[in-house]
Amino acid sequence: MKKIMVSVLLSGAIAVALTGCGRDTTGTLSQTANTAANTADTSAQVSSISSGETGEKSVSSSSENVGESSIITSSSSVSSSTSDSAVSSSQSAEAEAETLTAVAVSSDDTDDAMVKSFDDVLDTCTSWGVGTAGASLNSMNSAVSLITWANDNNVQNMNQDQLLSVVQKSYSDLDDTQKSAFAANWRTLYDTGDSILNDPSDLYAIMDDAGCYDAGIAIIQNAGSVKNWETLKLLIENNIF
Repeated sequence: MKKIMVSVLLSGAIAVALTGCGRDTTGTLSQTANTAANTADTSAQVSSISSGETGEKSVSSSSENVGESSIITSSSSVSSSTSDSAVSSSQSAEAEAETLTAVAVSSDDTDDAMVKSFDDVLDTCTSWGVGTAGASLNSMNSAVSLITWANDNNVQNMNQDQLLSVVQKSYSDLDDTQKSAFAANWRTLYDTGDSILNDPSDLYAIMDDAGCYDAGIAIIQNAGSVKNWETLKLLIENNIF
């Protein structure tokens, strides 16, 4: 009986001991699980923070790179635009200078040609004298030559300074004898020219005899003849004599 009771007591003591151990083991396991969970949460937070910082750095770096790239691109565009503008301005200036030079050369060539052609007209006007044989025919031929030259160069629309320069150069090419003859013949030339344009009906035969009939008819039929002759004769009248 005593053995049985001792066995029962021992069994109870062992059960109590085992129960206590179980509780301790369970508590330890629970604490261990909680610690692991907390560690996992902390790791996740650290990872999240690290990822956030890394993302911010990436965005910041990307923004900086984009900003720098934009600035560089903008600077390059401005520099390129400025360079292109400078080149364009330089080319425009060179083109303008070449145009002005070409115009000046062309004007000089035109003046030289006009002077030469007017030299020939003045030779005609100074190769005879009033009161000499054939003066009427020579005056007709000379007047026709003057008006034809005025029409050919449309002197009414010419720059008058240019026209004066041409006439004065040609006149300066005359020798003293020719200048005297031109002065002596001028009034006859003036009146003959007016007659051709105002009352040519009595002059056709003289034109024919002088060998300038066709040229005379062309003058009469040219609507600009009156104004061109007026321009030339007044310029000579006011600046040569």
